[in-house]
Amino acid sequence: MLIKNATTHYGTVTRFLHWTIFILFIWQYLSAAIMTHVGRDNTLLGLTQGDYYDWHKSIGMILLILAIIRLVWRKTTPLPDWAPTLSLSEQAISHRNELWLYWCMFLLPISGYVFVMAGGFGVKLFGLYPLPNPIGKTPWLATATLAIHIIASYAAVVFIAWHAGLGLKHHLYDRDGFLNRMLPFRKP
Repeated sequence: MLIKNATTHYGTVTRFLHWTIFILFIWQYLSAAIMTHVGRDNTLLGLTQGDYYDWHKSIGMILLILAIIRLVWRKTTPLPDWAPTLSLSEQAISHRNELWLYWCMFLLPISGYVFVMAGGFGVKLFGLYPLPNPIGKTPWLATATLAIHIIASYAAVVFIAWHAGLGLKHHLYDRDGFLNRMLPFRKP
């Protein structure tokens, strides 16, 4: 398998970044649901509410780093050609959707970071290392960035659903092998 993208499919690095970010996004949504519904004195799967908060914030920092790497890789590595089975309107919508997904990949961890710092909650990286708070407690900023974080999380669900829906439509309904361009361990 090629490390860089080819004209017909995505390379190993692009696939790794794509699927790692996707899996971590799934974790973020699950941990957010758990951490906001588990009581302070309860545990779920051996983790407390505080543990889920720590892991959610820590994975958010990892996602920000991966988003930066992905953007740099995207800008320095040519993409494959458009799949020949995509219509012009699907190409246009997919391009716009990709831009919105990138916005979400950056906006979610940044807004989350600013929220917890401005809210005075801080980040204890993986429950071990407290990060310094360069912002200081600023209630109005915490409220604003929490709203941005929540809105961006719902928007990301819509953009991810479109992205996955188009891929599944082409792969399963049109049967054009579309997902083989990005699925791990698959040849185009």
